[in-house]
Amino acid sequence: MASPVFKALFATATANSDTAVTTSTAQHVVSVPNDDGDAMYILANILHLRNDQLPMRIPPDLLHKIACLARKYECVVAAGRATVQWFDRLYASKDKIDTWRIVEAAFLLDEATFFARFSSRWVFEASLYAHVRSIPAPTTADTHHLALLLANCASKANTMIHVDLDTMIDPCIVPFSNQYRHYIDWAPQMSPTPESLPEGKPPTECHVDSDGATLYLGALRDADIWPSTVWLQTKDTANGKGETVGSLVEKLAAFREPEYDDVDKCEFCEGVKIGFTEELERMQESHRIRLWGLCLDCVKAGGVNRGECRYEHTKPMSYTLQASAVQGATAGNQGA
Repeated sequence: MASPVFKALFATATANSDTAVTTSTAQHVVSVPNDDGDAMYILANILHLRNDQLPMRIPPDLLHKIACLARKYECVVAAGRATVQWFDRLYASKDKIDTWRIVEAAFLLDEATFFARFSSRWVFEASLYAHVRSIPAPTTADTHHLALLLANCASKANTMIHVDLDTMIDPCIVPFSNQYRHYIDWAPQMSPTPESLPEGKPPTECHVDSDGATLYLGALRDADIWPSTVWLQTKDTANGKGETVGSLVEKLAAFREPEYDDVDKCEFCEGVKIGFTEELERMQESHRIRLWGLCLDCVKAGGVNRGECRYEHTKPMSYTLQASAVQGATAGNQGA
């Protein structure tokens, strides 16, 4: 039997506070009045391999109840695969759902892929303003720590976006610094000598970098990306509380730098065009591959999973180097 709990109930026919068991010579009948009937019916069909009796889709609340029952009756392995189709349909659905409940269900059912996907979606739905962000309310004792981890993940995403934006616009800020302002073909902090200037013409300050920087910063402002003061003015239709992590990430992914010809730059220009382009592309790529939510295997490991995770994602460089060293030492010892 897939569930050791059910196996014990049927074998011993013993009543407890949650179940009442009666026996006869023909069968064992287990009564579970405290469990949801629909969830128990679906779980029983899964355990009996009655796939023809399973619905094509179920609401998030029912999936969460099934997950709780699977954990309660210790049949997560048997039930897990059958629930993937429901996770997939909910993930593709455009309807507004309680994402946190699905994160809990994926955690309880040990579904690594959709745990990462729905936890990332929960982070994307979080507001970029701390005073409207909240810790999700756990519904089971097993997910209390998970709620704190997810809230911390949203806070970390907020910080990372601020750092990414600061790094991207840094090349645009440099030209306005007195340290880097310069005259055409003259190094910063130096002034042209009268002998080097055409008669009657004053020295000309180089504006190639500053003009490009102004263009790029203006484009970011027009796209409601920068500065952060525009985030609260931008109403996100999902929550009505201003910019969310997800909506800003989408804007950054769709942003294209405006055309700018810096052919007149001199050898002392900082190269704003190249610097801004490289930082924009780096940020967009890092956002594309970044796991914004949580990895189930890493959560269960209490930090970073030492082995290969079921959901592929990048890990801290310091850990990667340490893990490689440990694996190398292990292989060396086995060879010896």
